[in-house]
Amino acid sequence: MTERILLIFFVFFLSYRGTSQDFSAEIRADKLTIDGKARDGISTSFDFPAREVERGWWRYSREFGRPLNMRGYYKVTIPSEVNSGNVDITLLSKTLSSKTGCKFFVALDQEHVPVTKVAAYNAQIKTILQDFKKTYYIDELGETLEKAEKKAASASKKVSKSDGNGKEKALAELTGYQKQIEAIKNQLKIIYQAY
Repeated sequence: MTERILLIFFVFFLSYRGTSQDFSAEIRADKLTIDGKARDGISTSFDFPAREVERGWWRYSREFGRPLNMRGYYKVTIPSEVNSGNVDITLLSKTLSSKTGCKFFVALDQEHVPVTKVAAYNAQIKTILQDFKKTYYIDELGETLEKAEKKAASASKKVSKSDGNGKEKALAELTGYQKQIEAIKNQLKIIYQAY
């Protein structure tokens, strides 16, 4: 009996852990010091460790720009051919750890940008941040969903091969994975509908 209770607790703990990343579409104006200057930009929070989000930003920003790790912050240059403008655009980003994950900040380096274009570029940066956050969560939850589906398939095989007490344990395990899969799919629906 104790084994059964522990197994059910373990399955639901894994279920909670796998789906505890709550997506929030909130993006807010923020100010942060980068490279010795106070920068106006935008920020959002992630329920993932700062290092993982930094790696995700690196991969994501390589699709449209040239990212550089500047020891403490990232500098991404978007060539003028890509941004349909007259000048290369530079984004400065910084990830700060928090108790529940991290805060991700991004700002436009306004040094070579005409004043008349700043508002338009800031709107594009907001779109970039929204897309990055959405893409990051979808990728992470997709991996978690894939793992849960594999474990559910394995538990399903156990159910068909077991009998008696073993079958009850396998059914409890399968039910836990099915609930986890359903919770992840619900989160993915919310993320796809964001923005």
